[in-house]
Parts: sequence; structure tokens; C-alpha cells
Amino acid sequence: MNKTETVPVQAEQPGTDLGQCIQSTKITHGLKRRFFHPRLKNLNKAEFHRSATHGGIVQRIALHVWELYETLVRFFQALYRIIFPRRSKIYGKPGMHHVVTGRLTFGTRKEEADSPVFNMHTELWAQTIWGGYRKLSEGLSDRNGEFSLAYDLFYVHRFYIARVWLGVYQTGYEHFNQKGGHAAVLTEIKRVKIPKGDLVGIEYCCRQVQLSYWEYRSDTPLPRVVISDHDKNAPDAYSPGYNEAIEKQFIPVELIKLRHLEMIRINQGLTQQQIAEDYPENLTLCMEKKAPGITREDDWFGERMMNGMYACDFDRDPKNPNLYWVHHHWGSYEKRYHHYAMPDVDMWFELKENGLPKPVKITLTGPLTATEKDHKQKRSFTAADGVKWLAAKRICRVSAALHAELAHHFAGTHVNTEQYAIACFRNLRLNPVSGLLKSFLRSVVLVNHTADRILIGNGYITSACALTPKGIDQVIYKVTGMLDWKGYRPMQPVSAAHTYARACNLYWDIVSDFVSGYIDDPDNRAGIIKHWFEIYCFSQDLVKHSVPAFLCHYLQNALLDKNGRMKTDGSTNWYGKHHRMDLKEERPEADGIKRAVSKITGTSEGHEVSEGDIDQLKQACTYIIYQATFGHTWSNSKQYDDIGEVLYCSLGLRFGKGPDGVLGPESDHSIAPDLTRSTQMMWWSNMLSRTGYGYIMANEDGDVPPALQEKLERHRQDFAALNLDIDIIQSRTNI
Repeated sequence: MNKTETVPVQAEQPGTDLGQCIQSTKITHGLKRRFFHPRLKNLNKAEFHRSATHGGIVQRIALHVWELYETLVRFFQALYRIIFPRRSKIYGKPGMHHVVTGRLTFGTRKEEADSPVFNMHTELWAQTIWGGYRKLSEGLSDRNGEFSLAYDLFYVHRFYIARVWLGVYQTGYEHFNQKGGHAAVLTEIKRVKIPKGDLVGIEYCCRQVQLSYWEYRSDTPLPRVVISDHDKNAPDAYSPGYNEAIEKQFIPVELIKLRHLEMIRINQGLTQQQIAEDYPENLTLCMEKKAPGITREDDWFGERMMNGMYACDFDRDPKNPNLYWVHHHWGSYEKRYHHYAMPDVDMWFELKENGLPKPVKITLTGPLTATEKDHKQKRSFTAADGVKWLAAKRICRVSAALHAELAHHFAGTHVNTEQYAIACFRNLRLNPVSGLLKSFLRSVVLVNHTADRILIGNGYITSACALTPKGIDQVIYKVTGMLDWKGYRPMQPVSAAHTYARACNLYWDIVSDFVSGYIDDPDNRAGIIKHWFEIYCFSQDLVKHSVPAFLCHYLQNALLDKNGRMKTDGSTNWYGKHHRMDLKEERPEADGIKRAVSKITGTSEGHEVSEGDIDQLKQACTYIIYQATFGHTWSNSKQYDDIGEVLYCSLGLRFGKGPDGVLGPESDHSIAPDLTRSTQMMWWSNMLSRTGYGYIMANEDGDVPPALQEKLERHRQDFAALNLDIDIIQSRTNI
């Protein structure tokens, strides 16, 4: 694998206006919770209208009393575990003459009723009349999901044995020590009571034990997990530290939004300017104070499109290789045009001598006023168009922000990571790859469940742009159909000033080295080969449940030959291939449909594993960790910089009341989101960027491999030269 070349770049110095604003608007997470701080149980209680917080004085006092009660309960539970520990010792003398048997299967749905759960840890336990625990037996389910636990029948029937049960345990996240050693955490997910009086014969059969365990949803074509109740039966759980951090960082932003919504309700005269002043100052507002007009200039526009939240795909223009082309196509998705404009956007840039892009032309396709009906009308603008050029750039910023939010952020990291999380937790238990991946894949299914309600569907985005819930689903579905681990490598820099792409590649190389070192470790390699069947099933689930491979009609015609393969005649050199699906690869099929995600291996037995299989496993693991950490961090944390000022950039623009529609001036607030949507957008961008927990370098939960931390630390200054602080890189997709 080629390494990223190190090209010197001058970081923004603290003395410059930009350097000062970067420092002054830098988000910190050291907030302290006051005694009467309002409460938020967890992120799932957040709402873009009014979150389920507890702010009344009586409520807060009652909650403090309840928290004290919960603290005492945890104390006595810990004390109980000390007095009555669950020792690993097996009591009695188990023999094969007396066994407890059964079969573990996935789910309660008919379509999965016969899917075995293999290598699942099972234990037979008893409790004494005075509360002590006795482990009677332990074992694993086989490839058919069947288990057989031998126990001592005579020990079970001693008078002081009060009750007996079968426990089924999930293999959870790994905890790492400073030397790199790690151990899995076993969590009981199912308990089957066994009447003591029934243990009399040679065999006691629990029959089929169905586990509501990382089930795939059947109500969506996307690979999503079943969560019927976030707080009761989700297959995952936030750590206590996460919930406390969210509460401390989220509540101040929530209170600003609630005050604004109340002012709107009673018509108290809230303005766009007051909304901007009430929320913390972001990068563009800071820069405007230091150099008025700078953030609306062409240079700022090009730099943010390249290195900001948007992180656009810079392809060469097929018709003019001296220009770079960015395209956002919204015409294929269901929209409503009652209030919001949503034209297709084409932007062309030329590179300046300093390597940064300068916009030279913008073309908008579609209605720009509420009275227009022609969805194919094209209008082009250049800097010579004056105020309309400013308006066109604003439309492009909004389009790029929405594209980054839906395509890069939600589909590219959240939904993309969830499909790997489900397949991982369903199949990896004994294989050392379980310890490699699970800490990076935790929490994503929980935050996605919340996003279904407050972001997509009938959430905030639907109310703030022209896309309907169906249109949003279409975007996510098609973007997910273009995502694959095989052949992937981050976007290649178009110049030394392309600091986003350079940071991507530097991080990719670090993770690739880390993954290779982990898998090539002799002990890990032996375990991976021994339990290769888990990797095979992991791969099978990924392919079977991934969405159909997708490529739009334009790219099909431009890139593929008549056999559906990537053209090799040089006509596709304009297209940035590195960070996209490898079109040279044959798509795998499942149920007669060509799928987006490639298979990692085609063999189920360790003795048949080739170095090619190992190399593909390394690449898949590198991709998974990259997307769950750096990929998500960039698209999430940079939101505050670029959509933390409503008039500069939002997720949607209204047609407005003027004759030019959406091309009207920024001073026309009928084009900007209304006051409700404006404060909700500021709430949204602050919540996503500020509520941080679970960082690689902080390692709050002790589940990040030290080797990865060490490799990142060695490159701290390299990242700093690219204007990236490694302390903000998240270890998981949890917000």
C-alpha cells in the first residue's frame, strides 16, 4: 500500500486572524455540572422541538434524590458482589451422565427462527439459600447453535441450593491495559430458569432458546438493527460516562433553544441577529468581526469547500481538465417545492498558485422562485454577476452542507458503520478480530436509532429543506449503495493545500499499520485462523444484508463499458477513484442481486485461508475503523464551523418574497430559514459538535488499543501541521 508523501504545509499561526479564531472557537469538553443543572436521561430523550429535560425546581430536587438512591443501589450491588462473588470455579464434579442441553437461535421473527448462534458463551448457575453463587458448568454453542453443559446432579440437589438457571452471555467490548493486553467483557443477555426438581434424569433439554440479539430490521432495505425500546431492550448501551458528558454539554444549548422557542411563541421580537449572538460564536462569525466580508469572498468559499465540513469530491472537469468540478444532484429525489428551493448545483474551480481552489463558475438547475415550474432550467453565474454571484455561492454552501450531512455524515459513517457493527456483534466472539473492532463499533446503533426520529424521517432535516422523508431515504439508500471497503483509499490530495485529504491519508496509513501489526501478531494470527469460521459468517452477513450496488446513469455512461466494467481507454481519468467504490471489482451477489459490500473471504475453514484472505481482512478492518473514527469525526465536528451561522449556511433556503427568489440578498430574511428552524439548526450544529465523549487519545472507557494511541501520538505534530488536533478524533460513532 502506498504511503502518503509528506509535503510541508504552513499551519495557521496563532497570531493570524484565522489562527486566533480557530483557537477562540475551539470546542472544549470540560464543563462542570452544577448542583441544580437540568437533567437529560440520555441522548434518546433529545428532540429538535422540546427535549425531555427536567428543569423545574421540584423535579431537579427529586432527581437529585433519585440519583442519590441509584448511587446507593450501585454501592450495595458492588458490596454484594464483594460478599457474594461469582467465582470462575466449577462446583461439584460434572460428568457426562447429567447434562443440560439446548439450541441457541437468533431472534423471534419467523425468518430467523432457525438461524443458529454459534460460539456463544453459556453457563449453568445456582444460588444458595443465603445468596451465594455457584457456577455448575460452562461451555460454548457449536456451529448449529447447540450446547451441552455437564453438571453434578448430586451437588445441585443439596439442600442449600435454592435455584438454578442457564445464562447466555454476549461477548462485548475489549478492555485494554497499558501493555496492550486485553480481555472481553461477558454480559448476560438471556436467563432461562430451570426448576431444580426437573433435574433428575440424564438430560435436561432447554429446547430452542431464541435470542433477541442483534437482529436485522425487516421494515427497511438498509442494514439496520432492531431496537423496539431504546432504554429496555437495545442490543447495546451507552457507558455511564457518556450519558453524564452528554448531559453537561447538551443542556446549555438546549436551554438557549427552549428560550428562543418560547419567545417565538409569544411573539417577543426574536431576530436572526439575536439567535446568532445567543449561541456560542463560531468560526465564520469570529472571522467577520475581524475582517468583515471575508467569509463571503471567493477565497474563503474555495478553501471551505476543500477543507471544511463539506470536504467536496474534487473531480477534474471531463470537458476541461484545467478545472475541478463539484456536482450535487438533487433531481432524482422526492421533494416538495412549497417553500424551499433545491436546485441541482455544479461548481467549477481553478487552482491558485497556493494550491487552494477559486470558484470560476456556478450553474444551478431547477426553480429559483416559487412561481417557476421548469425543473430543468439552467442558469450560470460568475464573479461578474456581482450580488447574484454572492447568492449563488450561498446556495452552493447550503447544498454542500446538506450533502455533507446526509451523504458524508449520516449515510457514509453512521449507516455505513452500523452494517459492520451488526455483522460484527452477531458473529465475532472467539476470533481476535472481535477485540480489534468492537470498541470502535459500540454505540452507533443507539445514536442511529435516535437520528431516525430527530434528524431524518419526520425529523429536523425534513422540516428545514425541500426533501420529503421518502426523498431523504432515497439519498441514504443510494449513497449506501456506493460504499464498499474493497479497493478503498481516502481521497488523494489535489495540491499541498488540500489539508483535509492529506490528513485522511496520514490517518489511514496509521490505522493500516496498526491493523496489520495486530493481525500479524503470532498469537492473534493463530486465533484468527483457528476461528476463521466467524470471519466467514461475518463476511456472509455483510454481503447478504448490504444494499444493491448503485451507480447513477451519468456515471454509468461516463465510466463503464458495454460489459459494465470500468473503461481503460483513459477517458475516465477525470474521476477520483480512490475514495469511492472500486468499479473494477465484480460485485458479489446475494438473492440474485449485485450487492454494494464485497465479501472478505469465500472460505469457511482456517486451513484453507490464503494470504489474500488475510490481506482482505486487513483492508476491511482498516476501512471499518477509519470510517467509525476519523471519517465520522471530520463530518461531525466541523459542522459547527460551517453551519454554526444561519445566514452564512443552513441546510435549506426558502424561495423568499422578492422577485429574484432564492437569489435575493442575504439581508432578505425571508430566504433564510424561519426563526424556529434557525434556532433549531444552531441547536443541532452545537449539539453534534459539542457533545463529545469517547476520544481515542482520552480513552475514557479504557477500550482503545494502546498501540493505536501510540502511533497517533508519534504523528501529533504532523497532524497539527494540517490544522488537525488528534485529541478531537473520536473512537466511535456515538453522536
